Amino acid sequence: MSASRYRVSVDNDRCRRFGICAAEAGQLFRLTPSGGLRYLRAVPAEALPAAQAAVRSCPTLAIELEER
Repeated sequence: MSASRYRVSVDNDRCRRFGICAAEAGQLFRLTPSGGLRYLRAVPAEALPAAQAAVRSCPTLAIELEER
């Protein structure tokens, strides 16, 4: 298994936990029962389109996707 070329980061000061990222990329983002956000930092190749959709859909622009 090769290392992921893409990484996700979330600015916790901007994130308001609307859950749009979880709707767009449920394999990467998850809201916890206590209202927190959990996410995978390393983006598998097959999840890249979903990660890009989550970045585009975030109303607070809290999600960044970078190529490594």
